[in-house]
Order: sequence, then structure tokens, then C-alpha cells
Amino acid sequence: MTLHHGERSLGLYFFSALEDGARGDAAGYRLLLDAARAADDGGLDFLWLPERHFTPFGGAHPNPSVLAAAVAVATRRIRIRAGSVVLPLHDPLRVAEEWAVVDNLSDGRVEIASAAGWNPRDFVLSPEAYADRAARAHENLRTVRELWAGGEVCRTGALGERYAVRSYPRPVQAVLPHWVTAAGNPETFEYAGRIGAGVLTSYGAVTAAQLTERIAAYRRAFEEHHGGTGRVSVMAHAAIGASGQQVRSEAEQPLRRYLASYASQQEARGDQRTVEKSLDFAAQRYLRGRSLIGDRNEALAVLQNIFATGADEVACLVDFGVPRRTVLGTVDELAEIQAALPRLP
Repeated sequence: MTLHHGERSLGLYFFSALEDGARGDAAGYRLLLDAARAADDGGLDFLWLPERHFTPFGGAHPNPSVLAAAVAVATRRIRIRAGSVVLPLHDPLRVAEEWAVVDNLSDGRVEIASAAGWNPRDFVLSPEAYADRAARAHENLRTVRELWAGGEVCRTGALGERYAVRSYPRPVQAVLPHWVTAAGNPETFEYAGRIGAGVLTSYGAVTAAQLTERIAAYRRAFEEHHGGTGRVSVMAHAAIGASGQQVRSEAEQPLRRYLASYASQQEARGDQRTVEKSLDFAAQRYLRGRSLIGDRNEALAVLQNIFATGADEVACLVDFGVPRRTVLGTVDELAEIQAALPRLP
């Protein structure tokens, strides 16, 4: 990994929820690039880009390598991370090729998190991969890493010939920094430790106590197999301003719509009243301590709680529907907080 346990850092995470049928996608991409430039100039350490298909929730990101290429030429120093590549949907040869291009464009700033995927609809791209998607994700990650390091894979050509294939262009980094996306399954944390990957997870996926336990299990596995401690990145929603009350008021409805978009792609069931109550509960949970939505002091308090779980860094999801000025203002606030991290207890 590029950083070691104990070095706290902040960065951005993009996962916009589109309004189905709206034609405002270009504005979202402009915001992403402007926020990336501001984060780069302000000293934030990384930027995550997801992969999503066939749903407004995250639907602006069908191919993270394409957006990563744009970020690469718009920035100078920030690490550019895929969070995540759904590896069972792709040929690892293409993954290695695409991200090596981005590694060259960025002068060696690429990192990749892998995920197995979960939504059967996504697998219209590769139906045969769904049943054993976890095993395919593991195998494809191994292949991508081998290709990145200069290895070859054997494939059969159109006329039945066997070819030993090496991917090009060659990347800048000799070793691909890699991560594993973990929702709540403890086995995924332990798997990441065994293979020497970092962990990308969410502050909202489990309780703080559960997250602490899972991170500890990851550290034990990493230490046992690699003699180190690894790296844990925790995603949290973020909107920070001078007045915590004002920011929460401004963020409440966009957050609620964002959570509704998430629930719809989960195909949640229930009567409308139950759904509405669940959304109200979830929104208030995020607004009252499970996110960085508030003023700077409130954000610092939540950051301390996240770091207390054993996390190394916080990936701040800023594009959940709040106004552009709030997103860019939040990036500036995060840059100020980043500078203060060494002084946090």
C-alpha cells in the first residue's frame, strides 16, 4: 500500500444518484472534476470512483477508468482509486490495459479496489459469472496483478491457436496498489488481510463496535500473512459548513432522496408508509452522528469516532445531491481538517 496504518488521511468518494430521465449528467461530471482539482490543490490524499450499471443510484459511473482518465489529466498529486471494479463482469486483460493507461496519464497514481458484485441485473453483462462471482473476483484480481507486474496469460485465439498474452501499455507503478471492498461480511475483511490488500468499507454498513471487530480481524490476517498492518478506508457522507444546523437542514431532503434511490435499486418491499418511516429513520441516523454532515467541530467529533474503530482514512462522499457550492465548500473544509489531523488525539 502507499500509506501505512497510523497515518490518518482524508479524501473524496463519488457515488452520485441521478434523477431518472434527467439530462443533468454533464453538470455532475463538471462538479466531479472541479472537486477533484480543489481536493488536489487542497492536499487531500485520494479520490474514489465506483462502478455501477443500469440504475440511477451511482449510474453516472458505468466505467471508473474513463472518469479516472479525466481526473488524471486534471490533477497533479491526488491518488486515483477505483472503488470498485466489479471484476466478474470484466476480462482481467481489459482491466489491466485500461488502468495501465490511467497509471501512465497520472504518472503512477492508480489504485484499484475489487468487488464481486451483488445485483443480478448488473450481470446481464456477463450472466455466466453470477453464480460463482466471488471466486471469479478473486481469480480475476490475481490475474490483473500478474499482468500488471509483467506476467502473461494464455488464451485461445479465433482459429484455435494458443497465445501467451502480455498487456500493454506497461504501467508506471511496478506493483498495483489494490483494495477489497467489504460491506459487512467479516470473511471479506479477513480475505483482504490474507491477500495483502487494503479494505474499503462504509461507516453506515455496521455498528461502530462491529466495524472495530472487523478491522481488528483484518489486521490480524494481514499481520499473519504479510507482517504488516494494512490500510482501512471508511466511507462517510460529508457536507460541512459554518452552521451545522443550516447544513443539516440543507442536506436533509437531498440525503433522503439519495437514500430512496439506494432503496429502489435494492428493490425494497413494503407499504408506502413503512418505506417512508424507514427513510426518515435512516436520514436522521446519518444526520445525527453517522456522517460528516454539520459544522467543522461536529465533523471532527465524528472523524474521531471513525478513527477510534481502527480506520486509517475517511473517504468523504460529497455528491449526494446537495448544491454545487456546498460540495466545493465541503472540499475546502476537508482540506483544512486534513491539515489538522496530526493534532487529533
